[in-house]
Amino acid sequence: MRGGRPWEGVFVILSIISFLLIAAQAADDDLGWEMDFDDPLHDPFQTFTIPEFGAEMTPPGKILNSSRETNAGAEPAGGQLLVIEDLSYMRPASNSSEKEERYRWANFSIELPEGWDPALEGGRYEGNLTLEGACALVRISWFEDSGIDPESCLRQAVRAYRSEYLRFSVLTVEAGEPVAVGGQWASSLNVYYKYGDQEAQKRLIAWSSPVSGRFFYAFFWSCPEAWEANLEKFELLFESFRDEGFERYVELEPRPNTLDGWGLVLSEILSSYRFAAVPTQPNPEVEVKVVMKSHREGGRVNQLASEEIVSPTRKGAVPLREEALQKLLRDRGYGVAILQRGGAYWVVVQDPLGRWQAISSVARAERGLGTLIGPGEAEWYRGLVVDGPKEATSEDAKGSSDLVVEKNCEPPREVHLKPAAEVNLTWILGLRDLLDRYRYSQEESESGSFLRAQVLWALLEREGYDAWLVTGYQGHPLYQEMWVVLSHPGGGYVAVRLAAAGDGGGLGEIVSDVERFDGIAYDTSLQYSCLHPDRGLSIDPGMVRTPAPG
Repeated sequence: MRGGRPWEGVFVILSIISFLLIAAQAADDDLGWEMDFDDPLHDPFQTFTIPEFGAEMTPPGKILNSSRETNAGAEPAGGQLLVIEDLSYMRPASNSSEKEERYRWANFSIELPEGWDPALEGGRYEGNLTLEGACALVRISWFEDSGIDPESCLRQAVRAYRSEYLRFSVLTVEAGEPVAVGGQWASSLNVYYKYGDQEAQKRLIAWSSPVSGRFFYAFFWSCPEAWEANLEKFELLFESFRDEGFERYVELEPRPNTLDGWGLVLSEILSSYRFAAVPTQPNPEVEVKVVMKSHREGGRVNQLASEEIVSPTRKGAVPLREEALQKLLRDRGYGVAILQRGGAYWVVVQDPLGRWQAISSVARAERGLGTLIGPGEAEWYRGLVVDGPKEATSEDAKGSSDLVVEKNCEPPREVHLKPAAEVNLTWILGLRDLLDRYRYSQEESESGSFLRAQVLWALLEREGYDAWLVTGYQGHPLYQEMWVVLSHPGGGYVAVRLAAAGDGGGLGEIVSDVERFDGIAYDTSLQYSCLHPDRGLSIDPGMVRTPAPG
């Protein structure tokens, strides 16, 4: 059938669906058959074992006419530019001649080879584009990317072809060279098979597009005598592929410093909570189905081709943990969004200057809610913005996200305090006397200022002072140091620099260094210990034993 369409004519179907054989009534002239094999492809985060490509999966045989050589200097095949870009379903009237509008759907474009006719179904989030040329058939399918690895999808197609229900006399399946698809490379698979005295070969490709959050799968079939010419058109077609992306795709500017004052407070908020037991959500699944078709003309089969149908059987959803984290931070006044790419979801937070901080959720066995991702991890700052959570419609719904997180303790806050302009001399002398009256024991001083500061804070609180524990942050002159700040009765604040361990100079010295009035403030030793158990003493001022006078 040279120069004809692949499936013109009448054919009767014999199906194998779900491993049941259903006979069709006989026909004396044209006869066709269709055989289905279903095999679910689970999300890669599930324990689904898929054999790797290798010699054990490629029985003896060969792929005929599989050369990818083309004329590098040739002009692209002439024809129309097929643009699929509208946000809504557009169906012209049956008598409409505006054919181009019929294809403006899904935000990608290709250069259509001359003489190839398109047929489109579905929409921008899920659909199929079928292209029929002279003895050639191409189908491009797309759906929301739930994290399926393209090569895993192709390996699953191998499993379908090797089903005992598809008894090919010859079957060769091997990994092909990467195929250029727009500005990226797609994984490919070459398939050659014989069924009776009919033979066919195909090329399968799969790739994911981060700018639209979609997974693409395509197959190419051609009559053997036109394979080389149609293969060149197929390759030029996919070189012209352009995914226009969705309006929700963003590339954010990351914050240059992760643990500056703003970032350290955010990190401490994440440590102030923990995830409760969250029900496991169903993982997305993708089904791979192989359909065999033949065509008879003049009383004999003259074409044989297979068709792979790749479709999601269970879609993914935003994880409850990320939704709960988004709500928690929004309730605390942060600008928060959820990004998604390849089935992964994560939270990003905007700082006062409009830059962004990405958060990686912790593993289930770890403490806290997440960790901050540095600016060098560019992939964490690009993706599709997930639509915000719907407003709760009942008290039960409003409290559902609160059940996902549990509070460990209050987080600290960043402070910018004013030193006392005028001091109460009696108060200052009493404080100085207290600082000089005692000294740190050797055991308390070995771990540095963080332990000594908690000891001093507990003593001051026991004696009736209003004191805070304060630390520096990334970029602060006193980063990795802790000291104590007290509220002055006449207004303003007083800072105490800790005495060095073992110098016999008391507990500390009253200072007015400006850098000690800016930092991250903790209300109690218990609060700091909750967030930093490695440096915390969990001292209750009421339980402090007064040290011996120095």
